[in-house]
Amino acid sequence: MTANNPINALILAAGLGTRMKSTKAKVLHEVLFKPMILHVMDTVRALNLDHIYVIVGHQREKVAQLIASYRADCIIQEEQLGTGHAVLCAEKELSKIGGTVLILSGDVPLIKADSLRAMLAFHAANKPALTLMATSLDNPANYGRIVRNSQGTLLEIIEEKDATEDQKKIREINAGIYCAEVPFLFNALKKVGSDNKQGEIYLTDIVRIAIDMGLQVNIFSGPGGDELLGINSMSELAAANKYLQHNKNSQLMADGVNLVDPETTFIQQEVRIGSDTVINANVQISGNTIIGTNCTIGADVILHNCQIGQNVSIGPFTNLTSCTIQNNETVAPHTSLIQG
Repeated sequence: MTANNPINALILAAGLGTRMKSTKAKVLHEVLFKPMILHVMDTVRALNLDHIYVIVGHQREKVAQLIASYRADCIIQEEQLGTGHAVLCAEKELSKIGGTVLILSGDVPLIKADSLRAMLAFHAANKPALTLMATSLDNPANYGRIVRNSQGTLLEIIEEKDATEDQKKIREINAGIYCAEVPFLFNALKKVGSDNKQGEIYLTDIVRIAIDMGLQVNIFSGPGGDELLGINSMSELAAANKYLQHNKNSQLMADGVNLVDPETTFIQQEVRIGSDTVINANVQISGNTIIGTNCTIGADVILHNCQIGQNVSIGPFTNLTSCTIQNNETVAPHTSLIQG
């Protein structure tokens, strides 16, 4: 980033998420003990961009309070009239700055900073008006499809609800992550209508507009697998939990932690555990918990924001919050304790 070419992030977090069938705003739902918006915020913060803007709407006070420590600016979308409309709400702030904006949703908690860095580098090297991230899925249902002509040239993105039966067979999908040059972005968005089955202003329509304007639009091939999973239902929320659970547990075991039953062990990403520690079945460890080496954590234990020394034994069915356990101590089974 330079003063001449600032790079900012815009996170779309205003939607309720009707397919969740929940009264809670979608981005407030937790993935492995942490609201999904915080997964995205942590990932974007790791990029060290110039600034982060967040579009808020449903339960905006709760979302704003949750992200207050990130020094991000919240921009209110009073009515949820589509992704394009959400981005338009940030026109005043972003147009004053110019440069490039990275746009992504607050419901993609699995995206990795390295993937976003690679996309930003690709965009900077090629200097298009717009870069969009795409990938191919065996089951592309509910995603916008990448429509190409017979020569493979990008034509447009068509949303699932507006797609024909033939278009629904396309496996290449739009991941909903973009790098856009700010002057182009708002010029194009003002040309987008709402003549679609949702009656919304689609951000994806700027692809066709850019092409019609003769501007360069690039596709960045994003990661495969679940990293680009967008959370729109409780089943997808469960899949995201499982993905992060597997990743964290695999990392811990590679580092010498003995997980007796990984399938029933849930450990937040930020937790640190020393080697030769044994974690028995049905354990939940969350917050900023740190566990030293050569400890034994009994079955059905819950630990939150705890500091556990070395050679500690914690008995089964124990529930500790904000506790400090010194080296070589033993915590009796069925202990329940909350400290300062």
